[in-house]
Amino acid sequence: MLRPIRKRKLDGTLYFRREKVEAEIRTLGEISATELERRAGLWQVSDPGFVSPEALLYFVRNATAGTHREKLTEKLLVRVARRVPSVSNSGGETVSLTRMNIREDVRDHFIDLLLSDRKQYDERLDYYEVNFNSAVAADRLDASDRHWKHENRTAEIEIEEGEVSALVESAVGGYNPFDADELDKKDYRLLLDEAIDSLPEFQRRIVVMWRQDIPIESNDPSIESISKVLGKSEKTIRTHRDKAFASLKLRLERKGKM
Repeated sequence: MLRPIRKRKLDGTLYFRREKVEAEIRTLGEISATELERRAGLWQVSDPGFVSPEALLYFVRNATAGTHREKLTEKLLVRVARRVPSVSNSGGETVSLTRMNIREDVRDHFIDLLLSDRKQYDERLDYYEVNFNSAVAADRLDASDRHWKHENRTAEIEIEEGEVSALVESAVGGYNPFDADELDKKDYRLLLDEAIDSLPEFQRRIVVMWRQDIPIESNDPSIESISKVLGKSEKTIRTHRDKAFASLKLRLERKGKM
């Protein structure tokens, strides 16, 4: 007998797998582990022996710990990745940091659910056994809303014609959000991390790398610089760094931490 789904709908009734999926699971239960692993690697519905993601998830959740389960899990994660738009162009280059973040969020969320389920039955995974593609699509939509809002957030201090405005210069002054004395205070560190995460993505990446003591520019080609990593000029990096610092200063002032 198949392990039943425990998740209930708002009206109290249980969710259930489609009859087709249940029949598929019973059939797959009769084949060898090696054959199941092979068939789990097929990703086109038209491929003979294709395993639905719902059935594959069932076997991942119910397999004993070991190589077989890990191989099936790897195949399942490929299914998750295929439900999220690519972040690269035809040349293999990343074309959108936001899309990359969305893709990673969806995958990380699914992995978190798998790990949670392995510790103790997690009914949040049940819906993926009911309709895998719909569940992943919902995760993708949530991640998209979160990250696109982040990227499109209107900057608090405008910069015109690529120059740091007088307002930004005045706000920044000699301000350093990573002052050692301030970082010794736990509540300051928590608020600073929160403020950094709220920055537009490009500024956030600059600040994170600056915090790691990565230089903005370097004449030594062997040294990785912020300018080189992000593919922008030194002037552009400094402009957005100062803009980010100004935003951080304003946010922390509102929290009464400055």
